[in-house]
Amino acid sequence: MNYILTGIIFVPIIAGIVVMLTKVVRNNNEKVIRISNVASVVTFVLSLVLLVAFDSHHHGMQFVQSFEWIPLLHINYTVGVDGISLWLVVLTAFLGVLAIYFAPIQKKYMQYFLGLILILEGGTLGVFAAMDSILFYVFWELMLIPAYFIIGFWGEGNKVYATTKFVIYTLVGSLLMLVGIIWVTMVHYEMTHVVTFDIPTLLQTQMPGDVQFYMFVLFFMAFAVKIPIFPFHSWLPHAYISCPIPALILITGAMSKAGAYGLIRFCLPLFPETIANWGLWIGSAAAGGIVYGAWIAVTQRDLKALVAYSSISHLGFIALGIFAFNGQGVEGSVLQMVNHGIIASALFIIVGILEKRLRTRNLDQIRGLKQPMPVLYAMFMLITLAALGLPGLNGFVGEFLILMGVWGSHLLEGMGGLFVLAAGLAIVYASIYMLFMFQGVMQESVEKKFDDVKDLDRKEMGLLIPACILVVIIGLYPKGVIDRVSPAVDHVIHMEKKVKPFGGDSGHGGGH
Repeated sequence: MNYILTGIIFVPIIAGIVVMLTKVVRNNNEKVIRISNVASVVTFVLSLVLLVAFDSHHHGMQFVQSFEWIPLLHINYTVGVDGISLWLVVLTAFLGVLAIYFAPIQKKYMQYFLGLILILEGGTLGVFAAMDSILFYVFWELMLIPAYFIIGFWGEGNKVYATTKFVIYTLVGSLLMLVGIIWVTMVHYEMTHVVTFDIPTLLQTQMPGDVQFYMFVLFFMAFAVKIPIFPFHSWLPHAYISCPIPALILITGAMSKAGAYGLIRFCLPLFPETIANWGLWIGSAAAGGIVYGAWIAVTQRDLKALVAYSSISHLGFIALGIFAFNGQGVEGSVLQMVNHGIIASALFIIVGILEKRLRTRNLDQIRGLKQPMPVLYAMFMLITLAALGLPGLNGFVGEFLILMGVWGSHLLEGMGGLFVLAAGLAIVYASIYMLFMFQGVMQESVEKKFDDVKDLDRKEMGLLIPACILVVIIGLYPKGVIDRVSPAVDHVIHMEKKVKPFGGDSGHGGGH
């Protein structure tokens, strides 16, 4: 079982390389599609095996595999999952299946399009599984490269501007994080005389108070851009609007969660003093982003832009829950990462289906599809209600836990009530833009030009049915997710440092 994580990471990467570089395969579209679909399905099945075999009572890393990668620099290939990363691995593998299955047959260079999506999936999976900080950085960069080419080559609209802004923001953040990774290792070496990039070992190190803030900034900038947290969000609308929807399923559903995951994995345990001092300010920025994203979404006429700005709002919820810095807030954030991945990807799939049918995404030009598309009507309504946080559906559970965590947060004490009110205002805005979108598209008076529009075919139903099922199952029984998350979250929040600047066990490098 220790090899299963490596299989999950590298099956899509290897398949992506094969379909792009193997001459016999890349010149045959049928083989390209078949290999891509098989690779994504195998990855998802392996992730389900991981989920079933996971011990929900254990807070530490499981399914660990480790071997020397660059011995001279003490860099190892080490992967594993705990309750936090487990669900993000499963989510990414699930979205990978949807992305490949939804990918249209490109008239040109389809093999490269599907290959890059597979490599993007593998890089994202590697981020969630990496237990070595340099390996984490390598996979972090591996996510950026396919996204750059996909948006730049197959994108639409002002794709050059969107790609340039996306790369500049992300690359600057990545380089700052690399400096932070090396700095953390140097501090650990000064205390223990042991060079290591092993994340669980580094997390046992108590960072000196005089440098914590500067180290925190280096990591925070990379993660805040990737989520993104307001005001580091300005790349997102341009990139999302330009990005082809199959790739956007992975970018919004999984890659954006890498930033939130990094905050939980690195910032919370490494820099608790800085978070105690600055968490209120970051929480304020996250709450501002919740309202801002929802407010801007209300004004959008392009369906793709509307869903993109709504993502800024929902991702703000996740960041706010993390900086509540308590069990309920962080657990709610992890759960909401999964929920947002399901809901946002389903919404973008619906937008893609409508654009394919109607040749437009403009709300002013789409009316009354309820009669010609009753199946889409039912699924669209369910996903809309989940996005609004209707009790009984998955969107409600995550938001409720986050708001409870914020309300009871000692870190946000004095402002928790105001943040909850801001989130409530965003939910009001969400009810406006989501219902306006749904009612405008589906329930307005029928226009004659849409009389001949066909309802969902089997392939499109196959894309949306799993999301609809998960929306209901997680909404009615979130315990299955939370039980696996809770021990890992509790361990992160209450982690005791074994490596301290003065005295203690400073002669040892900590443990897993």
